[in-house]
Amino acid sequence: MSNLRLREADFADAESISLLMIPVVKEYVINEYSEQGKKIILQSMSVENIQSNLKSHYRYFLAENEGDDGVEVVGILGIKNEDHIFHCFVHRDFHRKKIANKLWIYWLQQNSPKQVSVNSSRYAINFYQSLGFEASGECFEKNGVVCYPMVFLR
Repeated sequence: MSNLRLREADFADAESISLLMIPVVKEYVINEYSEQGKKIILQSMSVENIQSNLKSHYRYFLAENEGDDGVEVVGILGIKNEDHIFHCFVHRDFHRKKIANKLWIYWLQQNSPKQVSVNSSRYAINFYQSLGFEASGECFEKNGVVCYPMVFLR
């Protein structure tokens, strides 16, 4: 993993971001969503929606691994309005390698929010707790998408 590079994404990265997120979400996250929720969450990760996000109040940060086949995006962190984690995903082949932790630290070193919120999936609760997040409310469902609200306080 010595060939890992972290950087802020730009508009041209929208397709790579989408291609990373969708398979991870299908495998680990959407199993507890309704059919409507599955459609909504997958549509929100389309190339067009990521491009729209990048034009507005969202920033994405990438972890790229340089291997024999070139450079591959292996992790992403999406931040909305500088204080809400909107997306955080790591390619399944790179799980448990602290990539999401590195993206989080990379972003925190550049920003000083008093608090950061996230609506976690059940799968990611332990990860966010390891970063210092705590539950900030009861689990809720919106349009078939199940969320576990959490907050990080500095």
